[in-house]
Amino acid sequence: MKQIKFLVIVLISSSLFCCKDDSKKDAEIGEHIIKTETSSNCPDYILKQKGNNLNISVLLDLSDRIEETKIKQKDSAYLSSLAKSFVEHVKHKKLVLLEDRMQLFFNPEPSDEKINDIAKKLKVVFTKNTAKAQIEETVSLYKTNPSKLYDLAKLDAQNAGGYPGSDIWRFFKDHVKDYCIDDCHRNILVILTDGYMFYNKTVMKEKNRTSYLTPKSLDQLKLNTSDWKDEIEKRNLGFIPANSALDDLEVLVIGITSHNDDNAYAQDVIKSYWEKWFDEMGIKNYKIKNSGIPSNIEKVISDFILKT
Repeated sequence: MKQIKFLVIVLISSSLFCCKDDSKKDAEIGEHIIKTETSSNCPDYILKQKGNNLNISVLLDLSDRIEETKIKQKDSAYLSSLAKSFVEHVKHKKLVLLEDRMQLFFNPEPSDEKINDIAKKLKVVFTKNTAKAQIEETVSLYKTNPSKLYDLAKLDAQNAGGYPGSDIWRFFKDHVKDYCIDDCHRNILVILTDGYMFYNKTVMKEKNRTSYLTPKSLDQLKLNTSDWKDEIEKRNLGFIPANSALDDLEVLVIGITSHNDDNAYAQDVIKSYWEKWFDEMGIKNYKIKNSGIPSNIEKVISDFILKT
């Protein structure tokens, strides 16, 4: 009997100890959940509106593509449409909830400080303290300044002996998380480019993956038949992923152009390269559009920015 009583006491003690230990673990888990849920730097009223707080970044491809006058005209019109959609969004918000911004980037930065000064002018931040007149001024800023910026970029390239290219790949590697993603906002990156990617200091190749794509390198891939998509998968062609876990970034690419009359599939191949790249970097919401008439692209921009 003494042995039985002893076993009963041991079992009860063990049970109580386990319960106490489990309660301690539950408390620790609960504390961790609370810390995780409140770890954001945003005030609650801003965080609750995260999807309605726009953080729009624009990355301009200032490579030799801008030599064409029509590119300058189209890009200027696209930027004007973007500003209209941004302001349209802001106007439908309560003043107290304003937490929206738009900014412009290049990579690498041009050497002409006048270009950077224009970029500073085009950086707008709206909060509850922003004057209504400043909001209205945004459309005008984006209507008049981009063409000046492109003229200066051309002059800068002439003085430097040519265009160095646009380092879109390294922008994604080194800057996109710091410059374009914020916990308090819906983060959108708009890229104006013809889809080719090249910068003379960022030329890398890993098997059939590269950090670049040029008209010449595209020709060498021999993707000019209807089975081009199968060939891309079979040969594992594409861009080298420059980053990962970019699920809090949405991307709109505008301006894809083939520059190759001998390959009817060139634009499709370029778009496929970008799609594969975004997928592998974890970007879930993106849209890639060919160069088009500004009035048509305006709807694309509006639908992407003002989606409900």
